[in-house]
Amino acid sequence: MYIQPRPCLGVIVSSTALLALCCQLVHAQQASTADKAADHSTGVRLIDATPETAAPGDAPSQVRETSADKAGEPTLAPTRTADNGGGLQPVEASKSDLQPAPSDKAADTASPDAAAAKPAGDEKTQAKLDPVPDAQPAGPVELEATSFHGVTPGVSTVEEMAKVWGAPKEIHKQGKTSLQLYAVEPFHRVEASCAGGKVTSIVIRFDKGFPANVVAQQLELAKIQPVLVSNELGEILGEAYPERGVLFSFEPSVSAGKTSMKVTHIILEAISAEPFVLRAETNLDTRPDFSLRDLDQAVQLQPGNARAHWLRGRVLASFGEYDKAAVAIAAATRLAPQDAHYRATGAQVLAQAGLLKDAAIEAEKAIELSGQLPHVKARALCLLGDIAASGARPDYGRAMKYHMQAVELADPLAANRHPAIRIAAKEVLLDAHQGAAHDIAWGIWREKDKAVEVWLGKASAFADDLINNEAGSPEFRFRVGTHALTACVGLRGKLDPAPWSGLALDSGKALIAAANNPARQARLQWDLGMALYDTLQLCQMRGEQDEALKHGETAAEYLEKGSQPPLSADNAYLLGRLYFRLGAIHAIRDKNHRLAVAWFDKALPLLEKPLPAQTADPGQYGESFVSMGVSYWETAQREKAIELTTHGVTLIEQAVGQGLTAKSALNVPYGNLAKMHRELGENDKANHFDQMATKNKLSELR
Repeated sequence: MYIQPRPCLGVIVSSTALLALCCQLVHAQQASTADKAADHSTGVRLIDATPETAAPGDAPSQVRETSADKAGEPTLAPTRTADNGGGLQPVEASKSDLQPAPSDKAADTASPDAAAAKPAGDEKTQAKLDPVPDAQPAGPVELEATSFHGVTPGVSTVEEMAKVWGAPKEIHKQGKTSLQLYAVEPFHRVEASCAGGKVTSIVIRFDKGFPANVVAQQLELAKIQPVLVSNELGEILGEAYPERGVLFSFEPSVSAGKTSMKVTHIILEAISAEPFVLRAETNLDTRPDFSLRDLDQAVQLQPGNARAHWLRGRVLASFGEYDKAAVAIAAATRLAPQDAHYRATGAQVLAQAGLLKDAAIEAEKAIELSGQLPHVKARALCLLGDIAASGARPDYGRAMKYHMQAVELADPLAANRHPAIRIAAKEVLLDAHQGAAHDIAWGIWREKDKAVEVWLGKASAFADDLINNEAGSPEFRFRVGTHALTACVGLRGKLDPAPWSGLALDSGKALIAAANNPARQARLQWDLGMALYDTLQLCQMRGEQDEALKHGETAAEYLEKGSQPPLSADNAYLLGRLYFRLGAIHAIRDKNHRLAVAWFDKALPLLEKPLPAQTADPGQYGESFVSMGVSYWETAQREKAIELTTHGVTLIEQAVGQGLTAKSALNVPYGNLAKMHRELGENDKANHFDQMATKNKLSELR
């Protein structure tokens, strides 16, 4: 809970730590020859040094979220319809598990080199201060405002300061604010900013720089994780201690690209939300649980801080808590309705929650508001491509157009001198290349396998660039591996999945081991399980049944660990389909119906639930029940076998009636029911299904 600072109850610096620091560091300094003119620029207040137009890029995942502020969020892979490929044989499948192609016409060969148009980036676009990782996060620390010689910023009045410090040497007024200059021994220059009758900040200037770690130890700040503060070019300006309202300002470094880490002056302010927000951004990728704690504190301090709500939404989305994330992002957009970043992130979260129409509306709004922020527009275009490629009726041609536009817009920005814009552009390029590979793999294109391999190779190169050159998260490699496997399924196993499954497994296991938050760990386990499910399907397509069984069993372990109750209808269906596939391998390859039934027993409670809305063909669903009925019959569970087969027939008849499945799909199920009833001595029922099968075959001949 935030503790409102009171006079003399904060961390008293003047007579203890700061004075001791002075005795150790300042006694050798030469006295200043003259006071310099007061500095009225915002440079003194580093936390507020960002121009209002600044807006670092938010790189939503697929539907994606990665940050232009060096913090990535996980990608939503293109929404899966049922599962993909490698059908079961007891029933002649009328449809494969693959998503339907968008049209009957073959399109031209897709190539990454088609992205020829490269609009120039806007160098005038400024980005907010970049958070830069520092020490490992510490545990919770009580909030206490820091006082200096009896004066506490945000608490003490101007009159109270005058009683303690006496009359100022100089007063500089600007509008309703004033800057009062003092010499408070042993410091030759102390500046107090005042507004509304209160002291708002105190600046204590040294005559030369001192090591930041020494200053921090003397001020008893060692237990607090500081956050480094940089400008839009990534140059370190200082570091802040949020729980104390303390900010160190560093002297410029003599070496380009390096930080002096020498303190030239200390700034004391009232405890505020901004340093917590900045530290949350720093930890967003490495310690999202710590980020969430800081953002909760920031919202408590300043409920109207739109950026804090926005970042909370991103953290919650990284945990897979999309409903909560959507609420947080909605709060941010209410507070800042014209912010394109927030709209783009909102679109990503809505898409991850399965609300594709609403997500598309938000993405369009982000494009409309992007103005001079081309990296945000590129992200929104990439999102529209992901959305178009998702759902029950994906349009891969339209998705490809959006992904190409995103590539064309982001490509020149990847060399931008502003880190926030450059990193955002690279993340868009990574996601758009993955998206294009998916569009080609699942759509109708010539020479698909060659084109997909090129697009995936470029996506992998962008991931390596982000990790090696931009301090990016290893999760980028995991995303490349999982997306590549989804594309390979679309190609029906024409590309060897082994390199991609190895990449997904190795990087996924490392991320899971490093995850400190249970929700994040569960989401990573689920994502890895789905990647291995894709690997199972690919192995089945390639006739590698032993490998399929191995990867499928591992997939089941990860999906079970990553299951967050209550399971959504889509996730329940996918897990049920995995169990069904594992049982089908035992039933078909080994004729081991006992082991098959063990998997089917796990599948049925999940598959008997209502069919997910985006699973367009109930015929495939019905065929699964008919196939399971065979194994239950072979293990002498006759009543259950007939029940399952009858249910499967009902679903297939429904699909035939909707024009989704050919009538021939009913021949095997009718025949199975006829045989089952005949063996039970129920000849009337057996004859009925024999007649149904015969009638069905005759109608096909006509």
